[in-house]
Amino acid sequence: MISKKAFEEKYQNMPWKRRQVLEALVGGKTDKEIRDKVLRVYDISTVRKHISKIYKDCDIEANGFNCRCDLVEIVNTYKPELVAEQVLKECGLSSPRPRADHEIYIERPPIEARCYQEIVKPGALIRIKAPKRMGKTLLIHKIIAHGEKQNYEKIYLNMNQLPFTELDIFLKSFCLQVGKKLKLTNQLQTYWDDSLFTSVDNCTTYFEEYLLASLESPLVLCLDDLDRVFHHQEIAEGFLPLLRSWHESSKFDDSWKKLRLVVAHATEFYINLDINKSPFNVGLPIELLEFDAQQVKRFAESYGLTLSVDSVTKLMAMVGGHPDLLSQAFDYLKNHQPAEKTLDTLLALAPTEAGIYRSHLLSLLTSIEEHPQLLDAVKLLVSTTKPVRLDCKITRKLESIGIVQRHGNDCSLRFNLYRQYFSDRILGSRESGLGNRKSEVGSRMQQ
Repeated sequence: MISKKAFEEKYQNMPWKRRQVLEALVGGKTDKEIRDKVLRVYDISTVRKHISKIYKDCDIEANGFNCRCDLVEIVNTYKPELVAEQVLKECGLSSPRPRADHEIYIERPPIEARCYQEIVKPGALIRIKAPKRMGKTLLIHKIIAHGEKQNYEKIYLNMNQLPFTELDIFLKSFCLQVGKKLKLTNQLQTYWDDSLFTSVDNCTTYFEEYLLASLESPLVLCLDDLDRVFHHQEIAEGFLPLLRSWHESSKFDDSWKKLRLVVAHATEFYINLDINKSPFNVGLPIELLEFDAQQVKRFAESYGLTLSVDSVTKLMAMVGGHPDLLSQAFDYLKNHQPAEKTLDTLLALAPTEAGIYRSHLLSLLTSIEEHPQLLDAVKLLVSTTKPVRLDCKITRKLESIGIVQRHGNDCSLRFNLYRQYFSDRILGSRESGLGNRKSEVGSRMQQ
């Protein structure tokens, strides 16, 4: 399977019409519908040429219906919001997370209350940190919903929507995206003066004198996947201090009191910034942890499942309290009753490519095998049950993709799911590895 990085690059750089075809295809449109409603052409062969190029972009060998399902699996892994439920069913795939029409949110007190209290403060800045698929986006939307109750304006912006070519283009696109979501016209020609001011100065002017000045109520601006910025040093060194300066300006400038920032990221920021310019040492820090046993039980109940203490213990022994991995299990169990009997089969197949986590595990394996240093690190991690000290950059990378947990300066694999799968795939030996985690979870369930 193509790696996440390669897919994102292909998707971002894909010609507009080809991207429309891709999104229509995984969204359930037929070739005829794509021809008539998307491309608006007469010849069906035009559609098939675009599809053929999409397969080539995604390293898929064209071989009939199977290649369409291969494409659906890739998009479902990296951009699941594009894939229709019916398309998933036709390809025998499961959704990697609950869909928007039935999203399930389990509270982690007192995190929500702290966020709600913070977002109503003038110039608020909330920083949410957690590995991928731990619920950052869901929490963001809970904060947005609370802001709506206060009649605040709201904007959700995933940083992957922006071009990371150079700082000036990035900041102009950022301003235009925010303006578009506020239904404001493009006024760059009026407020952007390249002859006298820097891009950062112009971006501040555009926000202060145009975007914020156009609003009567506060604006909750949520920036998801901020990690994307970390990989582009010039942009990071311009954009991140900008966020800090806006937050600081709210202390003495009324116009900036309207702006309430929420940022979410999966890893620690690792580019050197002046401590007085970094947005990562101000505002309210929020770190999302795994669900505990009682929260897992409530999560199961929200799917209509009544699991015994022993079943919860066994499931958490495999995937811990990871919200997304649990949601996939509960979705499967809900559709394969009786759940208690199905669970044993699910767990037996879970750390294999025949199980429900196939796409997730293959994606991780691809990412690891593409980088020899990561591969060596995982070999070391699966060779022992004790925490291991790795190079800090390697630890950060493995933490960002969600497969390790820190123990001081050391780290270990997060779940037995990963230990068993990588032991088999990388070392060629299957480990059970259930003892310690199972007893730990069991003791928590009894509390």
